[in-house]
Amino acid sequence: MTFSTFESTFKGTISRDPSQSSQYIVYPTDAEDVSNAILFAKDNKLDLAIAAGRHSTCGASSSKGVVIDLSKHLNGVRVDAENRLAYVQGGAVFADLEKEAIKYGLAACGGTVNDIGVAGLTLGGGFGWLTGEHGLALDNLISAAIVVANGDILTASASENSDLFWGTRGGGSNFGVVVELVLQLYPQRCQVYTTSLTYTANLLPILVQQINKWTDKQAPNEGGSLTISTNADGEVVATFFGFKNADAQSGEAAFKPFVALGPIENKSGMVPYEQLNTMQNRFISPGHKLHWGVHITRLDLKIFKKTLEGFKRIVNDCPAASASNVVFEFYHHDKFSSVPVDATAFAARNPAYNVLITTQWKDASFTPISKLCTQELATVIAEAASSDPASNLGYANYADGFAGVNKNDDNARLLFGSNYPRLQEIKERYDPDMVFNKWFAIRPSV
Repeated sequence: MTFSTFESTFKGTISRDPSQSSQYIVYPTDAEDVSNAILFAKDNKLDLAIAAGRHSTCGASSSKGVVIDLSKHLNGVRVDAENRLAYVQGGAVFADLEKEAIKYGLAACGGTVNDIGVAGLTLGGGFGWLTGEHGLALDNLISAAIVVANGDILTASASENSDLFWGTRGGGSNFGVVVELVLQLYPQRCQVYTTSLTYTANLLPILVQQINKWTDKQAPNEGGSLTISTNADGEVVATFFGFKNADAQSGEAAFKPFVALGPIENKSGMVPYEQLNTMQNRFISPGHKLHWGVHITRLDLKIFKKTLEGFKRIVNDCPAASASNVVFEFYHHDKFSSVPVDATAFAARNPAYNVLITTQWKDASFTPISKLCTQELATVIAEAASSDPASNLGYANYADGFAGVNKNDDNARLLFGSNYPRLQEIKERYDPDMVFNKWFAIRPSV
């Protein structure tokens, strides 16, 4: 397909600005446009990437060839309230979904910030505040419309192209461009309880002790996180964020012991559900960033102390990275870990806690050492947790330090574990030429 033919059939918009890093950025209006963009890239041997929420820091949404950007025209959300289903286009972000669903007293399983793409988060896992009650986002995917490498537009569900459906739930963007997802919705109260408590760093030992007491009795409708960051004065602080899907009285009772520890800042109370995932957006700064994930299976004080020491080294030695942070997430494990490992492509079903390191900077002088600094902190955390840093990839959606390293499939094998051979077979069927190769790229079976 020549460019003139592609341009004449493409209904969306095409950007060929010489100042942009990509040769072509295309903004499709429907699945047919996406199909034509894929075929144009293949016929002209152009590298291809998919963009939507653009939270990835591993280059999965970038290409010097063609970028298919779904965010401009394919960002709609339609709710079927009677059947509790949401029809979400591939470029929508969770803010779009949450605002629409809550109009009907419904909600989908999502993340912890609202500007992330629904498709990217769902296909890679989908931990969030409702995980304890309803599982991962991918466990609530009913079907998906996917444009695969040969340009075909397929429906993937339990009854149609079931192998593709299995692989897509956890396999991310390895098999095609998802132009629409159908997600299960659940009844959701309009107001929820949240607490944001900031402590001086010297209180970390008693704070960790209280987190352990709380997680021992944690209810499925409760979630939490601990963020190590710097405040406006440049001081390193620890912020506990707690959530309870209940009324104010229940929420206050659940987190009262945390308040008793003496935070220097206390922001607690009921908030509209659709505001829940805006409350941690403040930890995301504009500019350059790099994500790195780690899994921990226990909440030992040693892990948190080593994290604090490593984080202080980064912000003290490199003030340009002072907006960086480390987040420990605490979700009730039972629901997501009860799903068999081979039920979907997502293999990380063991009850573990996600750790997300986000290195953020504006000064370009930090760029050359950003990956090394982030990796060193991840190594410190993994070793404190008595695990091998080379094999502790963490949660897939946070593992950008590994996701874009696709010279071989070592990282993909580690991530998918025993599910990898089956994924290779699916890759062979739907993308034998590895057109989609940006995120934990799966090698086709031979």
